[in-house]
Amino acid sequence: MFTIGFDLDLTLIDSRQRILTAAQRSFADLGHSVADELLLPHMGVPIDDVAVHLVPEIDPVAFLARYRGHYDTDETTPVPVLAGAHELLEAIRERGGRSVVVSAKQQAAAERAVADAGLDVTTVVGGHFGARKGEALLRFEDVRAYLGDHVEDAAAAKAAGCPFIGVTTGEFGRDALTAAGARCAVDDLAEVVALLPELV
Repeated sequence: MFTIGFDLDLTLIDSRQRILTAAQRSFADLGHSVADELLLPHMGVPIDDVAVHLVPEIDPVAFLARYRGHYDTDETTPVPVLAGAHELLEAIRERGGRSVVVSAKQQAAAERAVADAGLDVTTVVGGHFGARKGEALLRFEDVRAYLGDHVEDAAAAKAAGCPFIGVTTGEFGRDALTAAGARCAVDDLAEVVALLPELV
């Protein structure tokens, strides 16, 4: 059985606004204010690392605890599934493949996000970023590609020994993703359905 790997945030789901809302509330809890425009370029990076980068004196453990609480209890900020996600996952299943999500989100948060979005994936692996995502993918047989919106997802694909397909739904455009090592970049996950015969 072949495997296709996926990033989660801004590749399969658009969690941008919920991330921003939870981060803003967490900064405020700890007496800080950080503008959305400073947070946006760091989408996809572990949020406690982002917090320390933007506010060096912040306690990352305290911030992360508050962030998880705010993110997990937010029932009003929508997290839509990105265009083409369901169609691509279905096409992979029809060809006898598995879809594995490897995310920087912590395990429980990643599992909840996938369940809330109704994404029919085989497995969810949380708590990995950059090349460590690729190391997680090596647990699975016959990995044919890793799809992600972040330039660091190229390192994941390289570590897994598979092609990287960039998705322009995050903060990085086609040129940046290609420069990072993407075999190709797409604007819509449905475009990848046509590429599956080349991959599988």
